[in-house]
Amino acid sequence: MMKAIRLHCFQNLANYKKPSSFIIKETYPLPPYSTIIGMIHAACGFKRYHRMKLSIQGTNQGTISELYTRYSFSPGRKYEENRHHGIYVNGSKKKYGITRGVANVELVCENEIIIHILPEEDADMQIIYEALKNPPMYLSLGRYEDLIDIKSVDIVNIREEDEADTKHNIYIPVSYIMERGYENSNSTVYTLNKEYEITKQGMRRWKSEKEGGRVKVFYYPSGIEIENILVDDSQSEDVVVFA
Repeated sequence: MMKAIRLHCFQNLANYKKPSSFIIKETYPLPPYSTIIGMIHAACGFKRYHRMKLSIQGTNQGTISELYTRYSFSPGRKYEENRHHGIYVNGSKKKYGITRGVANVELVCENEIIIHILPEEDADMQIIYEALKNPPMYLSLGRYEDLIDIKSVDIVNIREEDEADTKHNIYIPVSYIMERGYENSNSTVYTLNKEYEITKQGMRRWKSEKEGGRVKVFYYPSGIEIENILVDDSQSEDVVVFA
């Protein structure tokens, strides 16, 4: 029988920033795969990339908008004393200008999150479990200040059921729905980052969807019946859809 780590956590307010949002920092309703994988690597102290599959679901109380101080910087912008804050770049004696302003950030409220983690390497199961059970630091999802309150960490059994209802809003890969011949869903579709690579220039590059670096998902609501679905053996018997 398949086993996975089940993490149940809570966030009062959080922003899981959409990469395409600039004027207003829009948020995903749940943390994307890359955000959770990054948190797990930080908790475990991994120095290389450890592959894993994730199932992400949760329930929240909607979103609010909040003001924050935004700093805008351009290397070609000359410093003007009455207009800019100044900064020196890479030890240069030349001062560049930084503009400070006010912008909006969208925050998810009271997010109850359930994450199932299936490491590719068997040895990582216990390492990740222990790191989440006794984290070496305050863990966060989203911004650095978006701390998580860990409610429980368990290793659960995963079994297949003929049908089960989603008990929370959940990310379900589009490929999963299409492979089973379901009708096209009216749910919102997101393309979420999952895995990146470091280029020869030392830059981070997100892999393409074909390379497994991005996952196109439906954001399914709770109360939807799905056939031939994985379910954990926790008290709530949550459905599990890995990507």
